[in-house]
Amino acid sequence: MKIGSHVVLCLIYFSTLTFFPHEQAGAGEPINLTAEEYVLMPGEYLVNVLRNTYNIPDHLIFNEYLNLIKEINPDIRDINNIKDYQTLLIPLNLPPKNKKYRIIIKDKGAVPGTTPKIREQKKLSVPVPESKRMLSLEKVNINRIIQEGLTPLLLESGGILQQEGIHEFPYFEDSQLSLDTSTYPIIQFANNTNVILDYHNRLPVEIKDVIKSNWDNYIIVPYGENRGFESILDQLIKEMNFHKVIKHGEPLVMGQDVLIKIVADWIIYPDVSSNKVFVINLVHSPAQKTLTPIRNYLREYSVKLVDIDLFEEKGEESSPVKEDTEEETGLSELSTMDFTDKLAFVDGILDLAGQDYLQNMPISVYSRDNTGLALKITIDRTFVKNGKKHLIYLKNKPSKLLGILKKQGFPLLILASDEDAVTTIDKLLDFLNIRYKSPIIRFSASRTDQENKIWVNIPGIFFETAGNKVLLTHHSLNPPLISFLKEKGVEPVIYQ
Repeated sequence: MKIGSHVVLCLIYFSTLTFFPHEQAGAGEPINLTAEEYVLMPGEYLVNVLRNTYNIPDHLIFNEYLNLIKEINPDIRDINNIKDYQTLLIPLNLPPKNKKYRIIIKDKGAVPGTTPKIREQKKLSVPVPESKRMLSLEKVNINRIIQEGLTPLLLESGGILQQEGIHEFPYFEDSQLSLDTSTYPIIQFANNTNVILDYHNRLPVEIKDVIKSNWDNYIIVPYGENRGFESILDQLIKEMNFHKVIKHGEPLVMGQDVLIKIVADWIIYPDVSSNKVFVINLVHSPAQKTLTPIRNYLREYSVKLVDIDLFEEKGEESSPVKEDTEEETGLSELSTMDFTDKLAFVDGILDLAGQDYLQNMPISVYSRDNTGLALKITIDRTFVKNGKKHLIYLKNKPSKLLGILKKQGFPLLILASDEDAVTTIDKLLDFLNIRYKSPIIRFSASRTDQENKIWVNIPGIFFETAGNKVLLTHHSLNPPLISFLKEKGVEPVIYQ
C-alpha cells in the first residue's frame, strides 16, 4: 500500500515537534532579559536585597525570581548559601515562560543611548586592604603579641616563656654562650625544643651558625629577612604539638537559635579528650577587634578567642581586654512586649518606630453641614504621616463601615485577631513604610562590618528609624548577647 506524500510530511512535522519542543516553543528572536550586577556584602541576604533594594513583592521573589537568579547565575550551587562579596546578576524584568532570552547586563554608570554590555560573570575577589600587607616586626607591639597571643597557647601546651634574666646554653668546645632574654625571649616547649625570638634580626650570623651547628633543639625565629608574623606564628604553633590545628579552614559555627559564625586564621583543639577550642585571628585594625561580650558568649561554649593585633600602635599602649560580667550587662534594661495584649503590642511597635499616635479617636466620615448626615467611627489607633491620617483597626467592625472608610481615601490597616506576632509586625512596619530585615539578622562581632571574621546571626526582625536601631525577637538572649547588641547601638526587644 502506498503512503501519500502529504501523510509523510505530516509525520515529519509531528516528529519535529516531539524531538525539538524547546525550539518550537521559543521560536523567533530571543527577547532581552535586562540584569544588573549586585555584590552581596557581608550581612546581606538575597531575599532581603530583592525585597528592600529592588522592591520586589514576596510572591514574585519565591515563585519567580529566586529560580531565575539561580538559572542565570550557574556558578551558584546553593541559593541559600551565597558567599560574601559574590557578584550576582539580578534580573530587572521577568521573561515570558517558555521563551528564549539573552541577558543584557545593565551598566549603572552607562551614558543613555549607549549599547548595553554583555559580559561574562565573574566572582569578585575579596579586597585586601593596605594594612594586611606584610607589616614589619619593628612596627608592631611584640610584647603585647606575646601576652595576648602566645601566652594563652603556651599555658595550654605546657610551654614556658622566658623574658627576664640570662639563658645559659650547654657547654660546647670549652666555651659558654648566654643570651639576655629581655632582648632575645626564649620559649621552652614541653618537648625540650627552645625557640629564640630574634624579632629584629639582631643576632650575628656567626652566632646563629654556632647555635644551629651545636644544638638541634634550638630554633631561631625569624631566621632570615622579610618573614611575616603569620609564618612565624605557624612555626610556633607547630612546635606546641597540639592535637589538631586547622588553618584557614571551614567556618566554625557555634550555638543553636543564635548562631556565631567564625572564620578563623587558626582553630586549635589542644587535646582529644577536651571540648576546649582556641580560635586565633590576626587583626589588622583596631575596629576589627572582637567585642568583649562575644568573647564572653563564646566562653560558654568552651571557645577561647584570641585576637593578635598586627597594626601599628599609635599613642599609648592599649589596655588588655577586660572580660565582662553579668552585673555589667544591663539585663534589667531589656525591653519585653506581651503579644497577648494586641493593642498594647501595636502601641509598643509604634513607640519603637518613633511614631506619634492617638488612641480610640472618633473619625467624622459625614457631617450634617455638608450632607445632612453625621457618622463617626471610633478608630483604635490613628496617626498622621506624609500629611495623611492613617487608621489602624484591631476590633471587628462591620464590613460596610470599613468600605466607607476606604471610599473616603483613608489609608487603613486591618489586623485580624488570629494573626501571629510576626505577621502583625510585618504589616505594621509596611504600613509605616519602614524597611526591615528578617528572618535572620547578621551582626559583625566587631565595630566594623568590613573585613570582619566573626558574625552573630540572631532570628528576628530588624529596623532602623530616626537614628534608632531595633531588633525584635522571640528568642531569649543571655546577658553577653544583650551587652553585645547594646554596644552595637541596637535596642533588643523580646516579644512573647
